[in-house]
Amino acid sequence: MASFEVTRTADTCVVTAVGDLDLTVTDRLAALLAGELHRQPPALVCDASAVEFCAARILTILIDTVADAAVARVPFAVAGRRRALLRPITALGLDQVLPVHRSVEEAVNSLARARHSSPDARGSSQA
Repeated sequence: MASFEVTRTADTCVVTAVGDLDLTVTDRLAALLAGELHRQPPALVCDASAVEFCAARILTILIDTVADAAVARVPFAVAGRRRALLRPITALGLDQVLPVHRSVEEAVNSLARARHSSPDARGSSQA
């Protein structure tokens, strides 16, 4: 069984998953990520560095979150290059759609660089 923890700072929201990401937790993870996106954080990271097992359905949730985050203009990344996560991503050829960073720190830095190098519609004033 997996457990989840949410950590929010001024710059980033990190959703940490620990344990087995199997079919029993897919609805919880999907709702948690959607809820955090709804809060419009400056950036959102899913930390999977302590994941022991990752069902294919979890990858669908993460890919959906990539798309939803783009619509919401919230930079999103996945962290934690564990075999349980990387093996299905590689096997399904999802490397380009769902890049995974080595650590939360690397993901946060990558998102910050991306945020500063592209215009952010939330940061512009509207008359």
